[in-house]
Amino acid sequence: MVRQRYAESMLSTRAQILDAARRLFVRQGYHGTSIREIAEQLGMTKTAVLYHFPTKADILAAVADPFLTDLEAALARVTTRQEVFEALLDVHLEHRTLLRDNVIQELTRLAQAPTLRRFTELMADANRIAAGPDPTLAEKVRAAQAIAALSDPVTAFADEPVDRLRAEVLRGVARLYAE
Repeated sequence: MVRQRYAESMLSTRAQILDAARRLFVRQGYHGTSIREIAEQLGMTKTAVLYHFPTKADILAAVADPFLTDLEAALARVTTRQEVFEALLDVHLEHRTLLRDNVIQELTRLAQAPTLRRFTELMADANRIAAGPDPTLAEKVRAAQAIAALSDPVTAFADEPVDRLRAEVLRGVARLYAE
């Protein structure tokens, strides 16, 4: 019982740190936010934050992790072009505030190796699936254009009703393949 409460407290503290960090990253940017400010938001010491996350980059990676985990899971279950478009769009819609708030852009600007590499590999997998087997250059380009077209509307219109936004994005992507 004591171990369980301790574990729940640790998870709760980590979640609180991530929530405070995300809010500050949105307001001030990653580089404009210090670990001290994150700690102050929570009434903690800087050392307490560093106990849970040794670096600010670790905090950013943890903020992005649910998005990347969902991308991995989505790509693991798709085999066709349409499935990859729908699965990626659903992940983008699920994490639309993270995308809207430019947290992923902060991650790519930071170029934090393992997390950025994970994201890059996932996008390469999505492009490969969307392009199909033995694709021509034209098919590769069209797939890359379609994959890229999934996130920007979600970011730009994150507050729109999800069902309508999803339908419009998929309609736009389909137009890329209309002959």
